[in-house]
Amino acid sequence: MDTPPNDLDARALGRAAPLKGLAREACPYAEGTEARTLWLAGYDDAVKAGVEPVAGGIAKDPVHTPSGPVR
Repeated sequence: MDTPPNDLDARALGRAAPLKGLAREACPYAEGTEARTLWLAGYDDAVKAGVEPVAGGIAKDPVHTPSGPVR
């Protein structure tokens, strides 16, 4: 699967974010919302599982996964 389905929850989207080239600070949800807390927790889960975090917002080059580049 190249992109997560649109019906995923905020935590699942956060887990997918580093593979999509998004840095933790690029969280799309507003400060103080439950969605932001879940997205950040998902991002942290992915990093703890061994996914390389992205620095500086959005990656300029596609992130590569075992199945090829993610766009």
